[in-house]
Amino acid sequence: MKALWRFHTGTQSFCDTDEPEIRQPDDVKIRVTYNTIGIQDMRMAREWDFYAKAGIAGYEMAGIIEELGEEAKSHGLYAGQRVSGTIVEFCGKCFYCNRHQENLCLSPKIHSGTLCEFVIWKWHQVIPLPDSMSYRIGTLTEPVAVVAMAADKMRIQKGDNICIFGGDFNGLVLLQMAKRLGAGSVTVIEGKKYNRELAVKMGADVVIEPADDIYVTQLLKNTDFIGYQSVAVTSSHPEWIQAAVNVTAPGGNLIFTLYFDYGKDIAVNSIKLFRSSINISSSILYTREVLHSSIEWMGNLSLECLITKEYSFSSALEAFEEESSNLYPRIGIVGI
Repeated sequence: MKALWRFHTGTQSFCDTDEPEIRQPDDVKIRVTYNTIGIQDMRMAREWDFYAKAGIAGYEMAGIIEELGEEAKSHGLYAGQRVSGTIVEFCGKCFYCNRHQENLCLSPKIHSGTLCEFVIWKWHQVIPLPDSMSYRIGTLTEPVAVVAMAADKMRIQKGDNICIFGGDFNGLVLLQMAKRLGAGSVTVIEGKKYNRELAVKMGADVVIEPADDIYVTQLLKNTDFIGYQSVAVTSSHPEWIQAAVNVTAPGGNLIFTLYFDYGKDIAVNSIKLFRSSINISSSILYTREVLHSSIEWMGNLSLECLITKEYSFSSALEAFEEESSNLYPRIGIVGI
């Protein structure tokens, strides 16, 4: 089958590889019809990095079930069904999986990428799509689940002031979720003009370009120097970490929806951190429950405008070049 292969350097090229086959009763074979890519697809392959390993590129997709094993059928899946899901297979056996905290799974398995004709997933990686949802939107199930997990952890209450460092895909989706959960105001810090304009369209109350250190004082001033009840860092700028800590209100929540380089040490103001009793967490993965519930969120979010351009599979290399040059929230790639 045709596939887009990712090398350790981060470069890609087309190749022919063996078509995967059903081998286990819990296997599901899916014909890929749509993919999306974003800035996270630009990273060099690193062994410790979930989504940047060498092999078939891509990890966000939607498609149609071609074949499936008997166990998969027993869970309501069927040939011809429209689906999305995750390339992550949780072990289902560890301490955390047994407590429905799959996001903390001790032995997650990352399946091959999705920029190809077919993938084989386990039935519990697969999420059925509503008939009313396009493949284009359904492809975003996995990244929306990451943000939904973050929103859950932030415990947003009506009237809260929310600050989001990053107006990329995660930041723009979180902005919408915060608004729907009753946030009093949402502030977005974003360097790219295009994304700042999207944030305004999606209802951000304040959008700030982080041109210099003055913006941190401006953020605090906007909250009468109390700080924000919840702060999220959704873009990989290490210098934003200290700023995020400084603008989080006492007892507030600080959450990260990304991870930095393995050898990156992060320094924060310890007095601010401990005296203010800030709760720090992350959302990189999700529970199965949140993965399924992300479909409900997607029906109430503006996602079309986050897929800024669309390419055919044969032009996928051009899509990657476009993304690396402009860093759009998402670019769509129509399957073979």
